[in-house]
Amino acid sequence: MNQPKLCAPLGGSVGAGLRRVSGPAILAFERIGADVMRWLYCQQPPTQNIRFGYGPADEVKRKLLTLWNSARFLADYAAIEGFEPRYADLDEGVTGVQLRSLDRWLQARSQQLVADAEAAYDQYLTVDAIRAVDSFVADVSNWYIRRSRRRFYVLDEAAFRTLWTALVQLLRVVAPIMPFLAEHLWQALVVEPCRRAPDSVFLAG
Repeated sequence: MNQPKLCAPLGGSVGAGLRRVSGPAILAFERIGADVMRWLYCQQPPTQNIRFGYGPADEVKRKLLTLWNSARFLADYAAIEGFEPRYADLDEGVTGVQLRSLDRWLQARSQQLVADAEAAYDQYLTVDAIRAVDSFVADVSNWYIRRSRRRFYVLDEAAFRTLWTALVQLLRVVAPIMPFLAEHLWQALVVEPCRRAPDSVFLAG
């Protein structure tokens, strides 16, 4: 990473001991976690200083908790209702069922996420990829899940397949930034329930 300076949360320079990646830094990195560290670096434009510290890390963790809870919501109700995802939905889209307007909206948002992330990665602008992911996670949680929650109390195949496809596409998008969390969720949402699915998110293209 080429940011000019590593800064404390309020803007001051971090201590020399932390910059040297010695004792205190190792403890900080272990407490913050690898994926959160990567997110902190990737969310800053390369021309700006990096806000580093437990405060900014906790902000990232709260955002990632929304993603985790969305995936957990799907996994729990899929187990209860016996939902079996179709890996082909990732390429072909959700077909053969009657989709509601909100389902079609989430499919369009998923396509927009992929397009925005591809453009960001092509320009090595991870900050733009982070912004696209942030916005998408908020839409999935605050709009789709919140307004469709009752549909998951029964086996509404359109709702399950739409949400599964959206979350799995998100994992493919965010994997370069958060490899460990993306892989963990890929195993839970894709490898375990889907036959012939790639063994890793990094084999999924």
